Amino acid sequence: MHMFGLFRRNKTHSITGVSSFSMVLMSISQQIKPIKQVEFEMADQSLQDVFDWLAEQENSRWLNGGHYMLSEQMIGRYQLNLSRYLGSQTLPVVFSNCTEGMLHVLPLLNTTNKELGVIHIGNQFEMKPTLEPELGSAYHFALARFNELRLFCMGIDGVRQSEKELEYAEDLGCDWLTLPECQFSHRFQLKEQLASFLSHCDQVVLNIDLASLCPQSQVGTERYLEVHMVSRIIRHSLMSGKVKMVQLVGWKDKHIFSKSTLAILQELSEMVPTNDKVA
Repeated sequence: MHMFGLFRRNKTHSITGVSSFSMVLMSISQQIKPIKQVEFEMADQSLQDVFDWLAEQENSRWLNGGHYMLSEQMIGRYQLNLSRYLGSQTLPVVFSNCTEGMLHVLPLLNTTNKELGVIHIGNQFEMKPTLEPELGSAYHFALARFNELRLFCMGIDGVRQSEKELEYAEDLGCDWLTLPECQFSHRFQLKEQLASFLSHCDQVVLNIDLASLCPQSQVGTERYLEVHMVSRIIRHSLMSGKVKMVQLVGWKDKHIFSKSTLAILQELSEMVPTNDKVA
């Protein structure tokens, strides 16, 4: 019964009415190692609340695409609904408790003769070479499964990467900008490098690690991405017309329901042209 309850509660709009919405908000939660059960349940609950939270903000133009707790069965349903949005004029924005949610999206976009790219905005490479997907391994698996995939990481905190991690990223052909290179003073170089990356891609997925936009708790370690620079990256990317989907990653309330998250969502809704038909 639980599954039915989940869907009844979220009253997903029928896909047929999609065209009048320019954006759809979806949320997914996935329990992978080493997430503790209690952390997972808290994240799952918070992610279920994202749509209502956003609806409370003024003039929300978002379609509710539902929440999916990813069991084997639900992965299929998530992919089915997501692929319908991908095929329409609607931009799916997906909240996920881990970057690994990306691994269910890429197969839907991976078509021959189309260059697929991922722009990852975050402090870490997330390419831990593990045997099965676990936290921090998303791009290790993505690059192994899709050999044509291009990856551009923006905001890498060099202080937190080992020599080995940097070498591995280089071996996998990943491009990246460090945290200092994503500051306002470097905005022209950033725009150029982003434009160059986008020019090599036909379809792009944007992944934003919400924790990377929040200051760390220790005083004096002000090492985080500034939201206005992230907004610039979003703007440049969406202007290319190649972005097919945006994934926002967070599992703590302070990251999910933050001012910076709201700023990102506002940036997205300003960038995506509305299809509202005037009656």
